[in-house]
Amino acid sequence: MARFTKNQMLDELRAIFLFEADHILMGAGGAVAEAFIGFGSGDAGEYCHRPSSDVDLSRFQIAQAFENGYEYAFCPSFLNRIGEGDVQDLIVFMLGTPRIGGIDSGGELHEFMTPNGKCQAVADAVHARWKLEWDTFGPHDFTTRELALLADMTEGAVRNALADKTENGLRAIPGTKNPVMVEHAEALRWLKGRRGFIPSPERASEDRFLTEHLQNIQSSKALGELIGRRLWSAFGSPEKAPSALGWSAEELENWRNGTQIFSEDKAKQLARAFDFDVPLFVGKALEVTLRHSLSIKTGERS
Repeated sequence: MARFTKNQMLDELRAIFLFEADHILMGAGGAVAEAFIGFGSGDAGEYCHRPSSDVDLSRFQIAQAFENGYEYAFCPSFLNRIGEGDVQDLIVFMLGTPRIGGIDSGGELHEFMTPNGKCQAVADAVHARWKLEWDTFGPHDFTTRELALLADMTEGAVRNALADKTENGLRAIPGTKNPVMVEHAEALRWLKGRRGFIPSPERASEDRFLTEHLQNIQSSKALGELIGRRLWSAFGSPEKAPSALGWSAEELENWRNGTQIFSEDKAKQLARAFDFDVPLFVGKALEVTLRHSLSIKTGERS
């Protein structure tokens, strides 16, 4: 299926909640439905035809899981890690979504109810990438749909690969049907040769999304937030970092808070500990430190 944006996925998620509100309206009445969705059904007496923009996603905790899931599935990075519980939440949520809706006709359909639904694609892609990364919990096998989502291809193209007997082809597990399955090692081998596949980085220096994020940082606070996130990966926990670096706890806290006094040596030390590009990180640290200092002098915030 064609790749879609995160905003398109979130707009579909709003539609899901409108259909769920209709289900609650039928089952428990208008007051309960309004408490759920945040507004009344209006003159039409049903929610499914309301504009999706009416829905405030901040009311629903699963919305953050879908945002994180989209990034994890399609923009794999050390910035976008999720846990097994998040994977399960997305799968279970989609299993519980309405398969038909509407109160008057009872026969309203929406794309989210089909395999082409964007939220369903994200849930499936998240599960597929999690299986790809966590093969030690396996064995994990893959469907043609999962491989298509990871490779940014159509299922038809994956099936063509299964029929290809050359070294570029894809080998199914013998005897598997409805669905045909591909084992983990073969799926990974084949995916690595696909132009649309974005592998999960094994090192921060290989993480293009992390590098882009660092390049785009404009404030010492934002750099401090990135430093705080990387302390777990580099040292096991933030508490272990000062002794490992040979710093005081206060020095490290200043870097995390964005109130550091710039030191080229300390910036280099952090860059190497985090496996960042050293010139990029040192230059960015100098830039945002200067921005912060100038903002204090002019009475603005960095």
